Amino acid sequence: VAAANPVGGRYDASMPLTENVELTDPIIQRFDILCVLQDVVDPVADEELARFVVGSHRRSHPAQQTDENDADAANPAAPEQAPPTPPPVADPSDVDKPLDQALLRKYIMYARNFVRPQLHGIDQDKLGRLYAEMRKESMSSGGVPIAVRHIESVMRMAEAHARMHLRDQVRDDDVDTAIRVMLESFIQAQKFSVRRSLARSFRRYLTHNRDYNELLLHALQGLVRDVQKYQRFKYRGMHEPDRIEVLCEDLEQKARECNIYDLTDFYQSPLFQRHNFRHDAARRVIVWSA
Repeated sequence: VAAANPVGGRYDASMPLTENVELTDPIIQRFDILCVLQDVVDPVADEELARFVVGSHRRSHPAQQTDENDADAANPAAPEQAPPTPPPVADPSDVDKPLDQALLRKYIMYARNFVRPQLHGIDQDKLGRLYAEMRKESMSSGGVPIAVRHIESVMRMAEAHARMHLRDQVRDDDVDTAIRVMLESFIQAQKFSVRRSLARSFRRYLTHNRDYNELLLHALQGLVRDVQKYQRFKYRGMHEPDRIEVLCEDLEQKARECNIYDLTDFYQSPLFQRHNFRHDAARRVIVWSA
């Protein structure tokens, strides 16, 4: 894990990552994932981040930790066994509830120490085609060069994804997830002018077997940001709306680009409601409230 600050203190999206951080190709290629972190104004994400920071600060307060320590002292744990019992399977009703930090740490420690997934029967032809296409696009776009190390990175990420699910075999969906992470890393490391064309070129890999609700949420948040930008421009930044309406037709058009034609389940999903969206079927609009 490593971090690098952009030259001049601000990331220039018109240049690829390599020119922004002035690192040589051999060094860049040694990292499995490249994440470009930019401070983009997004009221929806900003509100969620603020709530997370405040909640994390409250949970880490000494008084809160003292209460937890007292509870642990009153209920001493049994002697550790090797290997320990795997973390309990979550109740289906709790799928959308986040894990507390203590349980998450135990889960990660167990997966890291006792789960060793193996690669068997993966689609080698798919990886070969992906490697050839990424090499071709990297040469034409002039961005981060692609080498054999990137295929090795896909293998490691596929194993990590299987380990995260406590599986002893790497499945096709593990490989698909690793490919998607690799491609998103590759695309965001390019200059802004070629990112959209690259996303279109690799769309079949980026959307394959992906949760449709996540794709729809991403598209919907993009439409909300477009409305916010328009409102900010219209009122010269003097008015920040706390309620935004998006036409269902606009989202349906975005969904059709991903071969999604029925949004009923998305409108009723906890993911949709958790991000402060409401579907007004009578008016054919989606309402977001701050």
